[in-house]
Amino acid sequence: MTPDKIGDRIRSLFAHAPSHATVIAPFIKVNALQSLLNFLPEATHLRCVTRWLHQDIAQGVSDLEVLDLIEDRGNSTLTLVDNLHAKIYIADDICLVGSSNVTMRGFGDVDSGNIEVLVETSLEDAGVAATLSEIATAERPATRELAEKLRQSVDFLSTRLIRRAERMEWIQLSFKPEMAFRLYSQFQALQKPDLLVESDRIVLEDVFRADLMPDNSERDFVALIREKLMQIPAAKAFLEGTTDELLTFEEMYEYFSQFDFDDYSDGDLWRAFVNWMAHFYPDRVMKHEIVEVALRRARRIV
Repeated sequence: MTPDKIGDRIRSLFAHAPSHATVIAPFIKVNALQSLLNFLPEATHLRCVTRWLHQDIAQGVSDLEVLDLIEDRGNSTLTLVDNLHAKIYIADDICLVGSSNVTMRGFGDVDSGNIEVLVETSLEDAGVAATLSEIATAERPATRELAEKLRQSVDFLSTRLIRRAERMEWIQLSFKPEMAFRLYSQFQALQKPDLLVESDRIVLEDVFRADLMPDNSERDFVALIREKLMQIPAAKAFLEGTTDELLTFEEMYEYFSQFDFDDYSDGDLWRAFVNWMAHFYPDRVMKHEIVEVALRRARRIV
């Protein structure tokens, strides 16, 4: 085999992995991973690290069925890191680092393959060592139970909202954030989630589009939502301020007007944002309504 394509280079690396091989990539497709396993000696232990985010699974860039492949092979592990972006392929002490995910496009195995880069280095490289250490601290096992819960929540998400999420950061659509944790924690127990009222469905869609994994405690859930809200530039600036001040729709109009929704106006997006901010940051802001709805920055006196 002439290792000209990126996929061929990785397969060649794995074919000569006598004891351990590692695949680290946020996107792993079953057919691409199988193409690596075809060259990996049976006695070689395989470690796979990936991420399972709702949007990734719903958009088809990663497969939950990778777990089946790992379990069927044996002598293999699959772990998850939610904020994974690194792509690293290791055979004993040699590694390839670059941009290619474990997909046929990433490997260059299709005519419309991606333009990728893959550089050979070693585990002694300081950057590689630091990344591997961070991954080892954050990773957790990919379980059958988690896979089924993710499959259920992905099936629940509407295609319309999945398409929206491809072209924008997380934005809230529901007006009832106080229902978020209860619905999130009860979702897996619902036998017929399609029987939820529409307002509850929108709350759940907001939660799942935020890519929160199942089974977080309420404390962790709140912390994660607060972190997601803080990623909105205007919200971050407002929350970090120290003076008594109002944030109005007029100031946020340009931000919300960039999102094109047929069924949600700019004003709807603003009101949803106000409700989520006031509910999840009660220690820093409050809903202020006299002539118009606004957020007021203030700290609660305990």
